[in-house]
Amino acid sequence: MKSSLRIAIHENDNIFSHSTLWTSSWIEYCKNNHLNYGIVDCYQPNIIAELKKYDCLVWHFSNYVLQDMLFARSILNIAKNLGLLVFPDLNTSWHFDDKIAETYLLKSINAPVPNAWMFYLENECNNWLQTEADFPLIAKLRCGSGANNVHLISNYSQAKRYVKQMFRRGYKPSPSVLFKTKSNIKSSGNWNTMKNRMKRIPDFLQTLSRAKMFPREHGYVYFQEYIPNDGFDLKIVVIGDKLSFIARNVRKGDFRASGGGDLFFDKSLVSRDILESAFETSDKLGFQCMGYDYVVDKHTGMGKIVEISYGFSHTALLQAGGYWDRSYVWHDEPLNAPYEVIENLIKM
Repeated sequence: MKSSLRIAIHENDNIFSHSTLWTSSWIEYCKNNHLNYGIVDCYQPNIIAELKKYDCLVWHFSNYVLQDMLFARSILNIAKNLGLLVFPDLNTSWHFDDKIAETYLLKSINAPVPNAWMFYLENECNNWLQTEADFPLIAKLRCGSGANNVHLISNYSQAKRYVKQMFRRGYKPSPSVLFKTKSNIKSSGNWNTMKNRMKRIPDFLQTLSRAKMFPREHGYVYFQEYIPNDGFDLKIVVIGDKLSFIARNVRKGDFRASGGGDLFFDKSLVSRDILESAFETSDKLGFQCMGYDYVVDKHTGMGKIVEISYGFSHTALLQAGGYWDRSYVWHDEPLNAPYEVIENLIKM
């Protein structure tokens, strides 16, 4: 470990402060390990001169902050050009919160993904719906998380209405208060769980206020194959030579698990093919850290990657209580994602 490295940690509470950000964990790690670090605000006019004082820059930027999605990757790449070690780097983040880009990228290396269809002209999409589409289909906006703006399209009439909307007024990518409320009720098994969810209401309201700045999504359609499953999906996290997981129950009366918060940790659900494909995908694409959303086909038992994201709830991941190594041996030591990321970065 290069303890002499000067580490810059981006923080700007005026733009966004959220309990799931990794910023405080990075600060804690640096303090505990007596590392030379400083807090920087990458939105200050003098940021380039400021970054020249450092050797590393870490920034957990958010898909619900317009400024982050417009500028964070550029600033991180400039920092890398200045000679800094950065997280997330371009390989890890250029496709962040763009499901269409993720799909193209994963298909380019033959990763296990569902069939997907992207259309950029309304007439071509409608012709496909009439002649080739096999329902049900999953319709998604290219951006958004927590199962927002993910719809089950059961028939041609529903699809036609959705396509018409997408090639005209479009849809807002910001999270829905009604959807979030229903989601929390459906996925809360007891009163204590509901109380914990209520504590995060300030987080959600701040996310909502920031997300409202984004423009409406329109001018394209993204359909994904529906994968029948046994009522759960998996968040598989790969960081370097370690892999851990979170299992998430599908909401009652729904087909979505992401964002519901009904988590459990059954290692037997993570098959060898999932372990192998997750490690292989991260290796081929040069990811520093990646969370893969897998849906397991109940007919074949094979896991399919439906989305990816470099950022996720690190506190939820800790509850798994361990990780697999490259030999697929389980270690009873929680995988602390922010710690692991910064530790791997300064080893380089």
